Amino acid sequence: MDFPKIHCKDISYRSGFVDVNPGVHDGHVNLEIWNVDPDRSSKIVAEGSLTDDDVVAVTEIELSVTQTKELIRQLQLALTKLGTK
Repeated sequence: MDFPKIHCKDISYRSGFVDVNPGVHDGHVNLEIWNVDPDRSSKIVAEGSLTDDDVVAVTEIELSVTQTKELIRQLQLALTKLGTK
């Protein structure tokens, strides 16, 4: 199953994509954050495409199952603080 990238575009100077891939390394979840050039963000939204020139940085990390569950827990806590269920 392919997981689509999450396009984060609400704050233009912090726009980019979150990419989640299970199984790159056994027992881990691969998490990538792609930062996009803020001057290109609206073009990406309008055209629906992403080029290498649009990406200014990529951070990739492998999370164990325990770390993934902790990340989920912390994200749920953050949503609770925002008043979102």
